[in-house]
Amino acid sequence: MVHPEDGLDAVQLGGIIRERRQAQGMSLSQLAEQAGVSTSFVSQVERGVANPTLSSLKSLVGALNFSVGALLESTVPPSTGGDNEIAVLRAGERRRIVYPGTKIANELLSPNLQKRMEIIWVEAAPGQGSGGHPHVHEGEEAGIVISGAMKFHVNGEEIVLNARDAIYFPSTNPHSWESVGDEDLVAIWVITPPTF
Repeated sequence: MVHPEDGLDAVQLGGIIRERRQAQGMSLSQLAEQAGVSTSFVSQVERGVANPTLSSLKSLVGALNFSVGALLESTVPPSTGGDNEIAVLRAGERRRIVYPGTKIANELLSPNLQKRMEIIWVEAAPGQGSGGHPHVHEGEEAGIVISGAMKFHVNGEEIVLNARDAIYFPSTNPHSWESVGDEDLVAIWVITPPTF
């Protein structure tokens, strides 16, 4: 289900981070300090040599004042176009990212990050997850598992979600997840306001 060649590769991801850092006039060491990682790690990520975990990627892009979700914003306008507030995002035409060095893929199902909600299609092979420490941010989120199983940690509680199970919680509660079982995880996630 998750094919690394389908998404952003490590070199492309590193290039985006380098461009954002340079556009802000930030040095490698300044970015490293703000993200809580080493300068050599930032250099390796920018050169496509190191694959950041989802957690360290969030720290890097957060220090650069953008979000992981911004990597998913489609460059293809919705097929209905215009300002009529209706957007059709066809399968196979959405921006897809496979995080380098992982078997996790996301697609942005909402037209962009300027809406009130961010909706993400999630695919993850067993054993893959959000990595590192739990995430905390403003807003609320909800998700539903389409297939596979997800071990979810929220506010110190461990919950296993199976196909058709859903969860809703304030994003201010520490949370993390992992794909568990033998089957690839497929889920839909909604975050408001867009902060992923």
